Amino acid sequence: MRSKRLYADWHRMQLLNKNSDLIDIEAYGDPPEKYILTYWCKGLIWLPGYPAPSISSQHRFELYLNADYPRLPPVFRCLTNIFHPNILPPERNGGVCIGHWTPAETLDNLCIRLGEMIQYRNYSLTDALDLKAAKWAAAHQDSFPLDTRDFWNNGKEINDEIIIS
Repeated sequence: MRSKRLYADWHRMQLLNKNSDLIDIEAYGDPPEKYILTYWCKGLIWLPGYPAPSISSQHRFELYLNADYPRLPPVFRCLTNIFHPNILPPERNGGVCIGHWTPAETLDNLCIRLGEMIQYRNYSLTDALDLKAAKWAAAHQDSFPLDTRDFWNNGKEINDEIIIS
């Protein structure tokens, strides 16, 4: 069961990598249990000595599928500096609060959801990991989203079927 899910996720991740200009995906393992995701979209960083956050257009994450996946959710870890209520920068462990997740959610959709979090299209102020970022975001909600581009084929439909044998 787990092996079928890992292969199905891998197939969908390959389709996302092929059809998105905003995500680069590196897979490790056969089937993959670890991915490195590079997002090419606008997000925020707060550089030392600056009075406010700045725009950054490259964000890297590690995605790990533990032995209990898909019964338990994937684990994300941020590898680059970021300023976000639900994502911690690497020096604060890189934790990511993805919010509600169920095993029915496909891995590619979860990765798109993380990208939308980076863009401030999807974020939570009530379930914040970074309270400073949450306070700043609450005061600047009229500035969001930072980037409105879609991740999946830049909004175009894809008709590839996924078959699990």
